[in-house]
Amino acid sequence: MFGLSRARVAVVAAVVASVAAPGAAYALATPTTTKPTTTTTIGGPRIPSPSDGSTTTVPSTGPTTTTTIPGPPPEMPAFTLPTSVGIELLKTMQQAKTDLTAAQGGLGPAEAGVAAARKKDAAARRELQKLEAAARKTQRLLDETRTLLHRAAAEAYIHAGDAQIMNAISGYLNTTSIVQAGSQLHVLGTFGSNQKHLLDQYLGLKRRVDGQVANIRDVAARAAAAVRSAEKRLTEFHSKIDDARTRTAVALAGIHDFQTAATSATSPILGPSRLTAKQMSDFVVSQHYTTHITVPIEVLAQIYLDEGAATGVRGDVAFAQSILETAGFANPGSAATDNNFAGIGWCDSCAHGFDFPDAKTGVRAQMQLLRVYVDPFFPDAAYTAKDPILLPGTLTLGFRGKVQTWWDLWGTWATGALYGQRVYDIYQRMVTFSLFDPTPPPPAAPTSKPKPKP
Repeated sequence: MFGLSRARVAVVAAVVASVAAPGAAYALATPTTTKPTTTTTIGGPRIPSPSDGSTTTVPSTGPTTTTTIPGPPPEMPAFTLPTSVGIELLKTMQQAKTDLTAAQGGLGPAEAGVAAARKKDAAARRELQKLEAAARKTQRLLDETRTLLHRAAAEAYIHAGDAQIMNAISGYLNTTSIVQAGSQLHVLGTFGSNQKHLLDQYLGLKRRVDGQVANIRDVAARAAAAVRSAEKRLTEFHSKIDDARTRTAVALAGIHDFQTAATSATSPILGPSRLTAKQMSDFVVSQHYTTHITVPIEVLAQIYLDEGAATGVRGDVAFAQSILETAGFANPGSAATDNNFAGIGWCDSCAHGFDFPDAKTGVRAQMQLLRVYVDPFFPDAAYTAKDPILLPGTLTLGFRGKVQTWWDLWGTWATGALYGQRVYDIYQRMVTFSLFDPTPPPPAAPTSKPKPKP
């Protein structure tokens, strides 16, 4: 790969022969491929792990000779949507799914919060009723004390004629400030202990009433505010769920349009997958390919979908690319443990291709490389925070950003004629196969019926 003609193209002649002649419907010439009579030695050095501090070196430039690659013929159905639509739809779906999961996760606690707030509000209302009853009782006592003090003032005036004392009592009754009321006490020093006791009782009652009223208002306000806050939070979660579902529905409609338009190799490399892991693996089984891989084929298919979603690459089409590259997953390197599903590092002048420690790493390297071909700004910080780039040397490829479609892989990923169309022909066969191989729904959870009592 990396723009060089590869021996691997000849190795997959058996797969090519089993596929309808690529581009035949579009009046394309199909080159004749001869299966080699000698065994091709394949294999290669394992990619060092990040812990050993070394760096894998891969070619960072294009081919040394110029290869003229024709554009798609007019007869080939063109992809009429923007090439970026697939990756944008995938991002929308992923973000909507993330938002929906988060909102649904917060819905339960928000509902519990509303229930708890309403319970506290009901308790506060009951307490409020008790406090209001106590306040009314205290107010009656206060009114009685006020009456007694007025009588005492009148008696003091009648018997002692002391207008100053009466004025002091009157001022004591009418003041709203405890400090001001207390300043009147020195006038009453000679008035008598009974009156002074009544005044002290009045002052204490007044403080109790004021405190109870303030407490009533505070309890009621806090309880009502807690209910409003909890209900608002619950409404926000419902709104987020509705919004995420709406965005998902819009994205699904867009994905349908994308899949309807993606009928040839002129469609983008980036975008959402269409097939399920079961449909992909069932296709491989139906073709009677002899696989030599380190994981079950359905597990490998799911890895393609997962890694494709993580990088924005159409994982099911990349799976078709690997069928072409490995003759139906029969030759993922010199041994099954090489986990090289896309001929990475193989070329006519290369002694070996790359080996990868496990199937997931091999698929990830393929997906990263496809994204690197298309996107000159990949990877961003969000991606590298989760997954390092396995082949950092490819980030300096000169044709980055100029490869957008599967057709564009002819002359960039491989110089074999009609390479991208061969990949897409296999993919279209997979799509046709999937129409008759729907993924069955998961089995319903068993319901346990209570045993009858003896």
